[in-house]
Amino acid sequence: MELIALGDRDQDMIRAVTYERQSHKSETDSQASPKMQRDRSVAYINSQDNWNHIDTDYSDVGISGYDPNVFRPGFERLMEDARARKFDVVVIYMLSRLTRQGAAEALKIQEELASYGVAIISMQEPFINTSDDNPFGVAFFALIAGLAHQESKNKSKFIRDAFAELKAKGSHASGPVPYGFKAEPVQVDNVTVRMLSPGSMSDAEIGVDSTPTDNVMHMIEEAEKGVKENAIATALTRAGARTPLSSLDEDAAKTRLAAARKRRKGGGSDEADNEWSSTVVRRILRDPRLAGFAIGPVDPKTKRREILRDESGQPVRPHQGFIEPKRWYDLQAILNGRKRERNMDRAGTLTFLGSWGALRCGLCDSGMTVSNTDESYVCNLRRSVGDVSKHVVRIKQRDADAVVAVRLWGKVASLNPENDDDVAILAAAAERFAVQGADPEAAAELAEQEAQLAHVQQSMTELYQDRKDGLYEGATGRAAFKDTILKYQQHEKRCMERVDELKASATVATKLPIDEWSTDTENADPLAPGGLWERWDVPDKRAFLSLFVDGVTVVPAATKNGTAFDRADGRIDVAWARPAELEEANESVTA
Repeated sequence: MELIALGDRDQDMIRAVTYERQSHKSETDSQASPKMQRDRSVAYINSQDNWNHIDTDYSDVGISGYDPNVFRPGFERLMEDARARKFDVVVIYMLSRLTRQGAAEALKIQEELASYGVAIISMQEPFINTSDDNPFGVAFFALIAGLAHQESKNKSKFIRDAFAELKAKGSHASGPVPYGFKAEPVQVDNVTVRMLSPGSMSDAEIGVDSTPTDNVMHMIEEAEKGVKENAIATALTRAGARTPLSSLDEDAAKTRLAAARKRRKGGGSDEADNEWSSTVVRRILRDPRLAGFAIGPVDPKTKRREILRDESGQPVRPHQGFIEPKRWYDLQAILNGRKRERNMDRAGTLTFLGSWGALRCGLCDSGMTVSNTDESYVCNLRRSVGDVSKHVVRIKQRDADAVVAVRLWGKVASLNPENDDDVAILAAAAERFAVQGADPEAAAELAEQEAQLAHVQQSMTELYQDRKDGLYEGATGRAAFKDTILKYQQHEKRCMERVDELKASATVATKLPIDEWSTDTENADPLAPGGLWERWDVPDKRAFLSLFVDGVTVVPAATKNGTAFDRADGRIDVAWARPAELEEANESVTA
């Protein structure tokens, strides 16, 4: 191998070019991105006397330097122009960018370039310089080429370790940026990680002009109203809102489409770029990153993205989400069908007892909704479910509201601190009132902790069922189950302890103002016309009811005799509030 003499050529300027390569399919923000490689190389060229940068794109992105069967168009153009003697030197960031196939292949490339009078200079390996400026360049070149080959053999382990470190810090380490988000590099403990945050929003109605971020918020708000995923998907499609596929550039969309077809082994359902499906909507709404959580492994049974947890089981939350964790947990409960309470009924009206879980059917225990046509609360089971036959249970709103109000205030006025049952009701009411009256920050933390507790307990139930179904067989499966359930248990314990702390703190600082409620200065009877109950709005009435009552049940009418109030009174059963510790004790006895 000969050194290339650059200084004694019969030309005014040394013509220099750069070559860059990266195995990723798109340019990243890493320290070895093609842009960074090119910037470093061009800066070096500009620093040399009598050198001229020939601005030609010789780069390969998303192409391996290890596989000998891979065609590299940028590299082939480089070699073709070298044969045409269009430049004198090629500057690379590292030898591994040129090839990873070992010393023999690297020397073969160098020898061919040398035959055309082209030298090679590496930015990261200054001893690799095959010009006559460095007499040891040839030997170093062969040595580093061999090391580059060995590096590729160890590359998979390096990548696994690097990704493990990034994921531990909650980085969005790889793959496309989630729909509606943007990713930005942030330094965390001297490691560059990609943090997510919502993209740009607009004032446009949901449709062709709405942004992906607009569409995600629309999905969240609709789901919170109780709209099902397929109905959300249909509305988005009709409005022409851009799907995750149509939001990509043409090349990325083709790649994603081809990968989806390969997984399904065919199928044309993805052809419609603006056709939403309930599956896509559900996947977006289930994504923990909506609340800023980092994602861990995909659950093998549900195929959902699970929350990444640290060694103590605490959720890792590095990103800026669309919504707060408490709201996301509530959203998951709605999607699971467990959270039936809604502020308003389907017609958009706000009633005292309907459509928020307080009033339940005595036959099937479903929450009763509102029928605005005849101003009644109704449960309409259209088909038999198990032992429960189809039925219609209906009660007039004004009658049910009046009965519950009379019983509620009658109980409050007659509570006896020497009666054990009344003491239990007072204890529960005091705890709940303290939570309602807590400072906003403490109340928000309590709500989030309770939501986290419900979520992790549901996750534990599902995990135990998965093991029962045989999803954790063998030594590896048992180890994975043990590790996961331990983290869940640790997080459950921490949530329970924090909930108890927040409730105790609020209860100590707050006194139940029964005397003030019972001796309203304007009217001693809170139910009299113009009294306290009439002056309160619906949210106030609901909040007061939830202090003393766990639920109200309505059974079918047994008689038509008596007044409307008396008939309603005979159909309604009120479950008075119980302190949390008593409820837990009762559950343990009956379990």
